[in-house]
Amino acid sequence: MSTWRRPRPGAGYALLLAFLFLALLPSRAAAQQTTVNQLGTPSLSAQPGQNVTLAMRFNAVPMPENYSVFIHFVDANGVNHAPAGADHLPPTPTSSWSGAIAYNRTVTLSSSMPRGTYSIRVGLFQNHSPWGRATLTRGTGVTVDGELRYTVGTLTVGAPTPTTTTALQLANPSLSAQPGQTVTLGMRFNAVPMAQDYYVFVHFVDANGVQHSTLNADHLPPVGTSQWSGAVAYNVSRTLPSSLATGTYTIRIGLYAMSAPDNRIPLAVGSGVTADGQGRYIVGTLNVSGGSTPTSGGPLGQDANAYVLTFSDEFDNGFQTSKWNDHIWYESSNPTINYKVSNGSLKIWPQRDASGNFFNRTIDTDGKFSQTYGYFEAQAKLPIGKGTWPAFWLYAHPGNDRPEIDIMEAYAGGGVDSWWSDANLHPINYGVTLHKANADYSYHVKPYEAKLRDFSQWANGVDLSAGFHTYGVKWEPSGITFYFDGQQVGSKYWDTEGYYNRPMYVLLDLWFGSASGTPDHTTPTGEGNSYEVRYVRVWQFK
Repeated sequence: MSTWRRPRPGAGYALLLAFLFLALLPSRAAAQQTTVNQLGTPSLSAQPGQNVTLAMRFNAVPMPENYSVFIHFVDANGVNHAPAGADHLPPTPTSSWSGAIAYNRTVTLSSSMPRGTYSIRVGLFQNHSPWGRATLTRGTGVTVDGELRYTVGTLTVGAPTPTTTTALQLANPSLSAQPGQTVTLGMRFNAVPMAQDYYVFVHFVDANGVQHSTLNADHLPPVGTSQWSGAVAYNVSRTLPSSLATGTYTIRIGLYAMSAPDNRIPLAVGSGVTADGQGRYIVGTLNVSGGSTPTSGGPLGQDANAYVLTFSDEFDNGFQTSKWNDHIWYESSNPTINYKVSNGSLKIWPQRDASGNFFNRTIDTDGKFSQTYGYFEAQAKLPIGKGTWPAFWLYAHPGNDRPEIDIMEAYAGGGVDSWWSDANLHPINYGVTLHKANADYSYHVKPYEAKLRDFSQWANGVDLSAGFHTYGVKWEPSGITFYFDGQQVGSKYWDTEGYYNRPMYVLLDLWFGSASGTPDHTTPTGEGNSYEVRYVRVWQFK
């Protein structure tokens, strides 16, 4: 067999190849630059002489020295109007900061600051000669000018002439009642004619951020919003359910269109009113006393008379091994403890085991409770950080059939560009999925899969780690419907379906990976960053 050898290149040719190889390598400097993100609230407004608080956000890597942060308020003519004291050292020195950096910086505007809209530009600079500015990478929505200043938001100074309706506090903003009683809300607006006749919604939200849809009091105001003007005042009455839990509820109102798109309408904010970031305005509180515990009713937002409770754990009697396993069927239990029941909830947290690795933890009812059809519900608060993947799901593994109903899966580690989380790696959306499996266990058929895009339109930006929310599924022979805080967010129905018709058991788990990435040194560990579940309840249809 003949042998062919490649001719040996000359020295000049070798240098050219080396140059091309180096040119194709990714820039180490680019990969190691800090990223500046938009402000936590990128659109600010204030009057001259008032304070404004900027929610500073960086995805940080250690810098070669300790830089200062500058803040400029730049008008339409390019003139900086930032007051003295805007420049500052960040709480964590830039030579040692790493990961998601978030802090607030409050600046007092000059009382003579001209009215108008300013771009907020920030950056890093040396606080010594030659006073050089650092080059940063840009997060979503951030632009940079020729002076290495990064625009992260806007500031509007001076109140413009009102062009929209103002939401005012209720006539009696502090209400009290007992379950079964009727409360009357004195609705008030400073109105200007709107583009069309909108509906007014009224939401009651508990201390955990959960909206109780059984209390909703949506209505048309007595004067259509296309014609109302000036001071508008009227009463709306609502009878509280007899099973309503005791506690304090914030009363949140707003306007929306019944026809698509049914977006919420921005309103001005009156004295004592705050906006919650979801197009809702907090106008008062309701204190409910003498109520029963939530266990006395049915699923949230459902007719309790249609259900009978078949399984529940309120997590107030320790970890009950008669109800739960602490590992999934095909694994053994990791001896490193990263779960417990305390203070009325089950907690599962990120933890490294004896080998130094993060590990999955599954709490399930396999072999102890399963059910075909019904309503399955859990109230939970989610963890944050890279790699975290909490879930609430139903599963069966009889032989080679492996049906699966994912009621909630969240992926906080994807970052702001992933849709799943914000720049601080807090979960702001979650997914539901129906899976079918074949004999080789691969999930190759997915009759329904959704990252609740409808949900994101009205709840995008809600930090699911900041409070408890209720995740539920109604599983019927004819189809499956998913619920968030008692409101429907997705469904799949079929004429003939023989797959989701066998007993399935309940799983609560904190796994790592998938769309959340790989956990690392930035992932908060310990009980303080738990996937926390207040209860799991299962009902059968009567």
